[in-house]
Amino acid sequence: MNALTLAAMAVAATAPDDGSPQPWFTVGPLLSLSRLQEDTAWGVGLESTLNVAMHNNRMGSFKSGAVGVFGQAQWMDGDHARMCGGIQGNYLIMGLETGVAHETGTAAHKATTSLHLAPFLSFVYGSVGVRFSFPFDNRRDLSGRLPYGREIGLTLTLKKPFSPLL
Repeated sequence: MNALTLAAMAVAATAPDDGSPQPWFTVGPLLSLSRLQEDTAWGVGLESTLNVAMHNNRMGSFKSGAVGVFGQAQWMDGDHARMCGGIQGNYLIMGLETGVAHETGTAAHKATTSLHLAPFLSFVYGSVGVRFSFPFDNRRDLSGRLPYGREIGLTLTLKKPFSPLL
């Protein structure tokens, strides 16, 4: 996340208003409610994104989308961390992020690394999404702990956007 912050600070202070690419950095709280096989989990944390956005609001031209990177850190169920990062893209209000998630181990579960896919609806100051996680390894560890398993969850974010135009 520090790399995202440094990259956002390196952005030029002005950007043209002609529809050319514009960098956007957002940061804010992330809340989630997930179903991990038979268990329900909640999480609270932080998400940040760095996107290059195309905006052109002139009549006769309809071009608005973005591509970039995201990072998430959450405290899940009050007993372990979930970190996630990857790439994302969106067009108008629809988007998709894909990346790798890692949940730290507990007494009941071993640390688990997963493929992360999350379609979302994005608004300037937040997003609502559904996330899916598919673990890379489903085997028990030597002490008999299982991984967290497949996940489906609802995510809500509030974000403060930073842009050369704001």
